[in-house]
Amino acid sequence: MENIELVVKDKKIWFRRLGLWVTGIGSYYIFTWVYDYLIISALLLYFGVLKGGIIAMIVSMFLDFFTLKFYDWLKKDWLALEAIKELNDKKGFIGKLFRFVHNKGSILTVFFLSLFLNAFIVTTYMRNGAYKYNGLTKRDWIIFTTSSIIGNGYWILMFAGGITLIKEILISFF
Repeated sequence: MENIELVVKDKKIWFRRLGLWVTGIGSYYIFTWVYDYLIISALLLYFGVLKGGIIAMIVSMFLDFFTLKFYDWLKKDWLALEAIKELNDKKGFIGKLFRFVHNKGSILTVFFLSLFLNAFIVTTYMRNGAYKYNGLTKRDWIIFTTSSIIGNGYWILMFAGGITLIKEILISFF
């Protein structure tokens, strides 16, 4: 009977965690989509690539920093990042893969992750230890800054290229 109660309790915990992850990831995705696609585009169109890019990078760094502070204050794994870091402790192929990504050549890992994820997520994932929510060390600040520069630089170049391409197409038709 105790085993059944333990299994039911464990399922409730997993359903709660899954609900938190779906809500957190969904909300964060919408927030970052609005910033990435609407605000950055507007800044680059209004201020130009250089000035708009600098403004976008500064705003992005502040947003990522305050999101990280909120994440640490809340002490909830609402993006499943801490659960993913736990995979480092697993044996077998999955554990080896996550240890490789997390530990091998941090700068190389930060570079590739920064092309697809923002500095908040890269820094939170690359921090040592899971479920610690303990702020930023000197290493974490280096990762945060590097990831911000790489990620924002990549997005700004992508959007600037897209905006230039759209302008050229419109000019050639009209």
